[in-house]
Amino acid sequence: MKVLYDGACGFCKVCVALLLRWDRSRRLYPLAIQDPEGQRLLAPIPEPERLRSAHVITAGGEILSGAEGAPALLRQLPAGRPLAALLAIAMPLTKLTYRLVTAARPAIGSILPAAWCRWATGLIAERRRGTRLPTAML
Repeated sequence: MKVLYDGACGFCKVCVALLLRWDRSRRLYPLAIQDPEGQRLLAPIPEPERLRSAHVITAGGEILSGAEGAPALLRQLPAGRPLAALLAIAMPLTKLTYRLVTAARPAIGSILPAAWCRWATGLIAERRRGTRLPTAML
């Protein structure tokens, strides 16, 4: 599953890096929305809307944006299925929470320690170098 995030957002990078640490099976492939491949994959989404949320792209090619992508993403992670089910059942609350966090991400990102952002950037780069996607996912 591809996880597309704002590559210029420190908060977004730290969140993706935490998900990658959880992803021991290496099922997630991180990709910045600003990357040419990210732009190509998100072509169906109007350009001004691409950076408003994170996106996941399923193995079947479905694009899920923002809170809608959280259950699918969590189902890929060890012991993530119960949380995925909870978020899916409570989708109105999940969407509200996602909107609130998204609105606060510039402020949250500005107070994150620089070391955390460097760690996240390094972990994401390492995963991108070390992950080979099955042909069916390309």
